[in-house]
Amino acid sequence: MIALEQLNGMSAREFAAALGAIFEHSPWVAERAAALRPFRSCLSLHKAMSEAVLQAEEALQLALIRAHPQLAGRAALRGELTPASRSEQQGAGLSALTQAQLLRLQSLNAQYADRFGLPFVLAVRGHTPESVIAALAERVTHAAHEERGVALREICRIAHFRLADLVHEPLGDAIIGMADDLAALSETSGALTCSYLTPTHRATAARIRDFMLAAGLAAHIDAVGNVVGVLEGGPRPKRVLTGSHYDTVIDAGKYDGRLGILLPIAVAGWLRRSGSSLPYTLEVIAFAEEEGVRFKSTFLGSRAVAGRFDPAALDSLDAGGTRLSDAIRAAGHDVAAIPAIARDPAQVACFLEVHIEQGPVLLHAALPVGVVTRIAGSVRSMVTIEGRSGHAGTVPMALRHDAAAAAAEMVLAVERRCREQAGLVGTVGRLEVPGGAINVIPGRCEFSIDIRSESDAVREAAAADVRAAIRDIAARRGVEVKEQRILQTASVPCAAGLQERWAASIERVTGGPALRLPSGAGHDAMMMASLTEVGMLFVRCGNGGISHHPDESLGAPDADIAARVFKDFLLHFEAPA
Repeated sequence: MIALEQLNGMSAREFAAALGAIFEHSPWVAERAAALRPFRSCLSLHKAMSEAVLQAEEALQLALIRAHPQLAGRAALRGELTPASRSEQQGAGLSALTQAQLLRLQSLNAQYADRFGLPFVLAVRGHTPESVIAALAERVTHAAHEERGVALREICRIAHFRLADLVHEPLGDAIIGMADDLAALSETSGALTCSYLTPTHRATAARIRDFMLAAGLAAHIDAVGNVVGVLEGGPRPKRVLTGSHYDTVIDAGKYDGRLGILLPIAVAGWLRRSGSSLPYTLEVIAFAEEEGVRFKSTFLGSRAVAGRFDPAALDSLDAGGTRLSDAIRAAGHDVAAIPAIARDPAQVACFLEVHIEQGPVLLHAALPVGVVTRIAGSVRSMVTIEGRSGHAGTVPMALRHDAAAAAAEMVLAVERRCREQAGLVGTVGRLEVPGGAINVIPGRCEFSIDIRSESDAVREAAAADVRAAIRDIAARRGVEVKEQRILQTASVPCAAGLQERWAASIERVTGGPALRLPSGAGHDAMMMASLTEVGMLFVRCGNGGISHHPDESLGAPDADIAARVFKDFLLHFEAPA
């Protein structure tokens, strides 16, 4: 393999020679990208090379497509493929086709060539003979202008996998590069938003699957949209599961949730390429939904894996009236297959989650990582207040039933009660006057309440006190109030044995002590705790610890340390027999 730093320091001629085979028989791609150095990550190198292809003259693009051999074609049968093409086709099972599969593929190849005058190009990593044939049967129906674009995108995917096998970089840089790459996919311009099963969400899932395939994992997307990557090991039968979520809040940061996906992928790729094997199978899960932004049903991905998926959630509606079950089907998934996602507890050793801290404790302690002791439980409610609308200029103050004024007093009651005890927090994150106008007394108001604490007793006592205060305020102000509890989760302890193993890995990697701290945020580990014991590693947040915000920050050196701690943990962990 070649270090990215080494490539950045080569002459243009050496650079082009080193990467000349990344795009089949087309060294001009590397030549054009050479002038854009230095590259911060392998993915930024890949982006530059891909843009060179997509912006090239039509004649060069067509020549590049035609440089690719047919899948299971004459060149393959004669043994004339480049080493990379031979390895790719063998990996997809195309060197061991049945006679019926070979004949079908050859027939479709001929139809494709007759229709487009080009060989059929597909990034076959992760494919089977059946899926290759299905893709060819579908693409032979495309319009010519459409198919050329598809072929070029597939060629760029092939280059991604080839670069991953050839070029290496520090783990921290790889993690930041993947996070930057995913952040370019968003529902909104100028901000990162990725809500469940939107086109952006589905594109993000496909990109994560490519990251897993590039790392050498077997990867697929399950019936709720979780992206699952498997690094086979052995001989111990129990698997270690790890992961986090890839959906985001609105106007999010790059690392919340996604760090816990990308870091294990980077480490798994390092293990495979270095020849280091684990005595157990590692499963990396990118959970499809945790935030509850679109359907207000949180933890959909991890609930399914933990066997806690509630079928009633399938009737949830988004703001546009789309039913969850219909969104799942529209994404190409089978609702009936969701129960089969649940893992067998007898086959799972533990669940590990790596997450940015989303707070300032590690930052203030000047430490890159820490061990999570417990995840705070949460009570979330939606409160609706019905008052009476009226003219802003004609209704005397003493005769008003102002829903917004009542809500304001209730919000202050939440703040006042939750300030009384350390470790207790209360938040009103949404506050709305539906259909409000500047000259109308609000007749309706809606707001959310989120109360959290490590102590279940402390949290429930505070929630009860807040409910009582809301009732008192409503009675005094002459308004009606309804409260709907939308989430109630108990606090979850992290397994003592896993905490000790995290601490030992931190001490081996950093040479310093391991700080232990609780998590005030909710995590997929809370759902997974019903399946197996859980352990969490926190990674330092920059910018004062801000999270759920575009200014959320993570440095590559901290990501590198966290990756080395995770790698050390895996190499020293002995999964039970």
